[in-house]
Amino acid sequence: MKWLRKTSGGMAYHYQANDLVNDMTNSKATPIVFIHGVGLRAESWYQQLAVFSERYRCYALDMPGHGESALLANPTLSLDDFADVLKTFIDEVIGQSAIIVGHSLGAMTALQTAVSYPKVVRGVAALNAIYDRSDSAAQNVQVRAGSLLDNLDQNVSDKPISRWFNDDAKYLYEAELCRTWLDNGNRLGYARAYQMFAHLRGISATDLQAITVPALFLTGELDANSTPDMSLIMADLLANAHAVIVPKARHMAQMTHARSVNEALATFFTQCDAYTTNNA
Repeated sequence: MKWLRKTSGGMAYHYQANDLVNDMTNSKATPIVFIHGVGLRAESWYQQLAVFSERYRCYALDMPGHGESALLANPTLSLDDFADVLKTFIDEVIGQSAIIVGHSLGAMTALQTAVSYPKVVRGVAALNAIYDRSDSAAQNVQVRAGSLLDNLDQNVSDKPISRWFNDDAKYLYEAELCRTWLDNGNRLGYARAYQMFAHLRGISATDLQAITVPALFLTGELDANSTPDMSLIMADLLANAHAVIVPKARHMAQMTHARSVNEALATFFTQCDAYTTNNA
């Protein structure tokens, strides 16, 4: 599976919308930006774009140093770097505020963008985000991140595939897609992004409370790192947010439990449209 892409400022992206959406009075349809997690690529949203491109203008990005996007010049990355890239993309390619849907590090990027650049965000859905990560959990991730930088040629797929899919035969296709993306991706881009992610504890409560647009926090019931409690706490901090915990799902719920995720997203997108209309 490989999508056609366009490029803007070194950022590769796939755009998808049906003919009716494209013809709606010069695209009045709401734009939605999808941002994947570390080591993956735009195609990880294939089950979402298949549904939502019928009504919305959908943009699936390759994060910097992933897929067909260029590495950022700074070898030591920060979440602000990724938020800056996303803000520039929305300004230059979309030209209006968008709903942002992010997964894992993509979720953290979406949240940081909503904090730093609220004018370009009309709603934020954070899938499998982290919050107030414990010292022990952070240390475990940091050890993995350090090993990636020390040895770019090592096996990078076995351990995450095991964590994400638990060797469940039902998800063999999804697991093999992720394995292919991990194995064939830009190793330096992966290592640098993972290093940055490993040192994140989450967005602070004070910063999260600055988000006034609708927000959705969604994770899997069995996600050991982006836990249900994290999503529930974040949703409780915001005035205009709610949480969805997908039963029996792990870290790749948008792939393994797409129907449940899409139902939650569809409801959320409707809320975002209503909020935008009421606050125009």
